[in-house]
Amino acid sequence: MSGAKKFVGRSVPRLEDRPLLLGQGRFAADISFPGQWHMRVVRSPVAHGRLRKIDAKAALALPGVHAVWTYADVAHIPPIGFRLTGLTALGPYRQSALAHDIVRYVGEPVAAVFAADPYLAEDAADLIELDIEPLPVILDAAAAPGPFDAERGSEPTVIEKKSGDIDAAFAAATAIIELDLAIGRHSGVPLETRGAIARYDEAKDVLEMHGAAKVPHWNRDRLALMFGRATDKVQLYEGHVGGGFGIRGEMYPEDVLVCAAALKFKKPIKWIEDRREHLIAANHSRQQHHKIRAAIDGDGHILGIDNEFFHDNGAYMRTHAATVPDLAAAMLPGPYRVPAYRARGHIRLTNKTPCGTYRSPGRYETTFVRERLIDAIAARTGIDAIEIRRRNLIDKSAMPYSLGFGTLGTDIIYDSGDYAMLMDKLLAAADWTAMQTALKHRRAAGEKVGCGFAMFVEKSGLGPFDKVRIEVSPSGAIEVVTGVASIGQGVETAKSRTARPTASIRGWAPLPRASR
Repeated sequence: MSGAKKFVGRSVPRLEDRPLLLGQGRFAADISFPGQWHMRVVRSPVAHGRLRKIDAKAALALPGVHAVWTYADVAHIPPIGFRLTGLTALGPYRQSALAHDIVRYVGEPVAAVFAADPYLAEDAADLIELDIEPLPVILDAAAAPGPFDAERGSEPTVIEKKSGDIDAAFAAATAIIELDLAIGRHSGVPLETRGAIARYDEAKDVLEMHGAAKVPHWNRDRLALMFGRATDKVQLYEGHVGGGFGIRGEMYPEDVLVCAAALKFKKPIKWIEDRREHLIAANHSRQQHHKIRAAIDGDGHILGIDNEFFHDNGAYMRTHAATVPDLAAAMLPGPYRVPAYRARGHIRLTNKTPCGTYRSPGRYETTFVRERLIDAIAARTGIDAIEIRRRNLIDKSAMPYSLGFGTLGTDIIYDSGDYAMLMDKLLAAADWTAMQTALKHRRAAGEKVGCGFAMFVEKSGLGPFDKVRIEVSPSGAIEVVTGVASIGQGVETAKSRTARPTASIRGWAPLPRASR
C-alpha cells in the first residue's frame, strides 16, 4: 500500500464518535420500556455473618412496591459459572444471585426490591431489616486459611508452575535475594456504572437483556443455561458503554436477578447501579502478596527464581475463575532467561468484594514484582541495573523460546524478539546517560527525584475467536457484521479501516445490537 493509505502510525477519523458528540448516545440508563419495574438491591452491611432473618413487611406495605425477593425466590437458579479457566475445585465457591444463610462481604446482595419507580424502590430497600449474626472475618490472604463453610476451607486450590531444577539452582548460588512484595487491591471506576434492563417478549418467548458489554455472547449462553432456555430464546443488547476496564460486562448477580424477575413477573425490570454500589459490589482485582527469591551467580546472572504468592480473590470465585493467579504464576519470568523456576500461587478467599480480571490481568502484578527483584539484584551486586537486565535478557538467537510450562491451556513460547535491541532503542530515545547525570545533580541539590526502568512480555495472538460476515454490494460498499463488543476502544473504526475506508459496520448505536 502507498504511504497515503496506511493507517498504522497515524491518526484517522473515528467513526463511532458522531452520536456521542451529538448527544445521541444510548447507554444503559437511556433504555426504558412501558410498564417497567425498577429493582433495588439490599446489600449486606457486614463482611461476614450468619443471615438469621430478613424482615420485609414495612417495605411491602409501601404502595407501589410489587415484590421483595430473598434467596428462596432464586434457589432454583444455579450459581454463576466460569467464563475462563474453570477448575473443578473452584466450583463450590461460586456466587449465587442472593446470599443464602451466610453473607461474606460488605455489599453482597441479600434481597431485591421491585417497585414502580427507582426512588420508591430505594426507600423500600431502606425499610428492610436484616438480622445478621457477626462471624470472624478473614482479611489477610497470606495468613493461615480459615473456614469458607462447614465443609471447605478458604484456599480452594494452589496453582503451580515449574521448570528446571530449582533446588540445584539455589544450592549453586553465590547469593540469594529475597523480597516480600504486595500489590494493593483496586478496581476500575468507569464514568458509567453498571446497568441491566430485562424484558420478556411473551409472543416470541424471548428473554432480552439490555445494557450488555464485553462478552455478550458468553453471557447469553450462560443465562440460557441457567434458566433452561434455548440460546436463541435469549438475546443480549449492547448500546454505548461508558468505560469498561475489564470489570464491565462480566456476569454479576444483578444480571441474573433482572432476567429472573422479567421471566417471573412478565414485566420489564430495570436496574441502574449507583456509585456506592459500584465501589463495593463490582469486581475488584490485583491484590497479591509475593514472597520471592532469586538465586544468582557472582556476575549477577539469574540461576533460579522461587515465587510463592497469595492471591486475595475476595469472598467468591467469579467468572474469571483462576485466570489472574494462573497468568501471574506463568508470566513472572518475563523477558529474562530463568534456567530454573517454581511458582506456587495460593488462591485464597477473604471477606472482601470478589475479584475478577482488570486491565492486563497478571501482567501488572508480575511486572512489578519481577522488576523490583531485578533492581534488588543490581543493588546487591553493585552492578548497574541496566547491565543486570542486559546480562539476563533472552537472546534473539534463542528464539523461539519455551518457558517449559503453559497458562490458560496454552504452552508459553516466545516466537520471536530482540529484547536487547528494544532496550537500546529506548535508552537512546530517552538519552538515558544524560538523564542520569541530570538526576544526580538534582538529587545533590536536595530534590527527591529518580527514574525507573522496567520490561515485560505481553501475550498475544491467542484469540478468542469470533465469526464475521462480510457483504460486498454491487456499488462496491462493504458491510462487516461482527459480534465483537465495542467498549470505547475504537472497534468500529478499526474494523472499517481493515476492510476499506468507506466500509460500514453493522451493530453499533444509535440502535443497540443483539447477541443473536
